[in-house]
Amino acid sequence: MGKKHHFQGFRKFSIKTRLVIALLMISIIPLAGISGYSFHIFSVALQEKLSASISQTLSMINLNMVSEIEKYQYLCGSICISEEIKEGLLKKDMTDMEKNQAINEIQSMIRNKIIYPAQAKNITVYDTEGNIFYDLGYDGFYQKDVDRILSRLEEQDQDVWAYVHTYRDRDILVLGRRIYEQYSKSRVIGYTLISIEEKIFSKTVLEPVGLSDSSNIMYMNMDGTVLSSWNRSISLGKKIDKELMKRIGEMLPKKTDSFSIQEDGEEQLVTYIYNKNLNQLFVYTMPYHYINSEVYAMLKQILVVVMLLVLLCIGIVAMVYQGIMSPIKRMLEFCKALSHGDLSVRIQDNHKDELSRLSGSMDHMADTIEHLMAQQKAQEERKRELELQMLQYQLNPHFLFNTLNSLRFVAAMHKDLIVSDGIQALSSLLQNTLTNKNEYITIREELENLENYFSILRIRYAGSFEYSFHVEEDELLSCLVPKLILQPLAENSVMHGSSDDGTVMEIQITCWREEDHVVIELSDDGKGFKVTDDALAPRPERKKIGVANVNDRIQLNFGREYGLKIDSQPGEGTRCTLTLPELYADSLS
Repeated sequence: MGKKHHFQGFRKFSIKTRLVIALLMISIIPLAGISGYSFHIFSVALQEKLSASISQTLSMINLNMVSEIEKYQYLCGSICISEEIKEGLLKKDMTDMEKNQAINEIQSMIRNKIIYPAQAKNITVYDTEGNIFYDLGYDGFYQKDVDRILSRLEEQDQDVWAYVHTYRDRDILVLGRRIYEQYSKSRVIGYTLISIEEKIFSKTVLEPVGLSDSSNIMYMNMDGTVLSSWNRSISLGKKIDKELMKRIGEMLPKKTDSFSIQEDGEEQLVTYIYNKNLNQLFVYTMPYHYINSEVYAMLKQILVVVMLLVLLCIGIVAMVYQGIMSPIKRMLEFCKALSHGDLSVRIQDNHKDELSRLSGSMDHMADTIEHLMAQQKAQEERKRELELQMLQYQLNPHFLFNTLNSLRFVAAMHKDLIVSDGIQALSSLLQNTLTNKNEYITIREELENLENYFSILRIRYAGSFEYSFHVEEDELLSCLVPKLILQPLAENSVMHGSSDDGTVMEIQITCWREEDHVVIELSDDGKGFKVTDDALAPRPERKKIGVANVNDRIQLNFGREYGLKIDSQPGEGTRCTLTLPELYADSLS
């Protein structure tokens, strides 16, 4: 029994999950373990070889870069020790003629005494106040870049390298150096900025290395500012990831080393080389997917045969799974449709297994429910038709026609206006009750029927009552209500509320809106009566339909929250309050 209970515990998982777990345990897990271990061994070995190769490449790049940079350092040093430039910087109050003469001498000196590299685009000399003393070139910097470079020169007693973007939309590397009054560095009198085309580094030094796909080499300052990059999507002049610089800082003062880092959601192999003389870095990044591509190629060949076997197992499991889950899914869809009220859906499984027999039982259950629902709907419709017919025949046709003939005879003999009005009211009432088959009518039509009914009652109870109508909003006159819900209330007021001492009873019919409900109140100041608990209870012995029927019809149509409420006390009159939903013809569907 314990074993059985143990295996039943797997029922908390779906069939699909159980089949997948079984497949993993017997085939995929061992395969994954062996493949992962092999991959790790090959990857580590390849990583070590690549790291050594990249370190050699960076050493070569470092030598090439140093030889290239030395040209511009020599040019910068030649300018900084030039006597003509120092004399010009020390003379603060030169006239324009003296300044032009000094600039001409400087230009002659540069052309005749200094080797000017082709990639040097600008030579600019500034005094200590940031003013341009001498400018040789055809491109310029934005002032914010000049301020940034001069600020670094004020703080650092060494060459400064910076990236700028010029007016002519060019990427430039700037070499900056202080100009001293004497060789002893006793006093700074100015600064020299040499502008170098950035492409000389990215195209001449970095690009010939032949990088692999997605790899990159960057030339940068120690603060992480990228001066040049083989990958042109890298923003020059911006600082790279802080985590990368932090890792490099932890490994210094080692001249070169390698480590792994996560960047943009991908693991990268990073190798750097540090140039102490320039105080700058060369950083080589290579994604591990490139390193492991060779390993993947070998693993793919190993896995082909095994994967064929796994696919065969998966195919067998899939066939078994589909044979089980397909009918179960159809049953679930059937139950979902049934819960949403769709009784026409059927499973119709014609197979011979246990699931097919279960599907047949569910189809039979749906047939039974559909039959019972249709039967109940037909009974409800018939019930409402009978109620409407009972209301339409509330006034006895024989009585009405006999009365009509009598009134006509009297009117013909005596030309009596009262009789004439009574005939007119009775005709309108007959037309609206017996010939109008609509279950709902507007409040306006209901009030017209009630007024006709009052006109007929006045023939018999002349002078015993007066009535008035008041509707707070004209819009409510278009509101729909069940037919003949006020006539039984008015009949009770006139027949049972009129006083025997000849006092005229006032009947008021008021209609107003209360939140999303419509309230109609019929009140009188007649004799009144004591309201009992069964006042609205239907009485089978009564053949005609009365006040209780009004309450039942309202609740049958709209629910228990609506209906009729009667308040009355002997000698204090009666108030009948009808609560109905606010319903209009355009929403009656």
